[in-house]
Amino acid sequence: MSSSDPNVVPRLVLASGSPRRRELLGKLGLQFEVIVSDLDESIASTDPAFIVKDLASAKALAVAESIKGAADNGSSKSLVLGADTIVVLDDDILGKPQDRAEAVQMLTKLSGRLHQVFTGVSLVELPSGKVSTIYTVTDVHFREIDAREIEAYVDTGEPMDKAGAYALQGIASLFVCKIDGCYTNVIGLPIPDTVQLLRQHGLEVMGMGAKA
Repeated sequence: MSSSDPNVVPRLVLASGSPRRRELLGKLGLQFEVIVSDLDESIASTDPAFIVKDLASAKALAVAESIKGAADNGSSKSLVLGADTIVVLDDDILGKPQDRAEAVQMLTKLSGRLHQVFTGVSLVELPSGKVSTIYTVTDVHFREIDAREIEAYVDTGEPMDKAGAYALQGIASLFVCKIDGCYTNVIGLPIPDTVQLLRQHGLEVMGMGAKA
């Protein structure tokens, strides 16, 4: 069978070690592998959209390069999915906290405020090398959080590997009073936009492929 055979299911690779992204893709019934890149995620920019798109594509491209030989020799195409999420408060970009003190500081800043969550999603198709990259923004409103709540939340350990030092799908849901936009984007992968990308690149999701 050739890569153009409609009966051939593309190989899907998630270029992320995030358990949240693995869970979200898994709920769609998709079969995929996880290969994490060792990419340096530092970037010299203050534009949130540029940052998440650039890092998402860089992660996907790094993993695509690592499997390129196998993809070139295969009979069907491969799709490598990369993603990156950041939290933005005014012009302040909040990544993952480096320690407990920084987690407390981030949550104190977010208390009673509106902030944005940006996620970039990039899909690299092999062997063609075609790259598609998008980003999604969601507004998140936090209620006022008491300092004792912040300390207790940080003590759970949940914030330590999360952008903005919180997990919407976890305990931090008690801090969120309103969301405008995609819920799964805040978790780390905007499922509606991701599914659209996958279908555009020939992967059937939930019984549907790309629209004609």
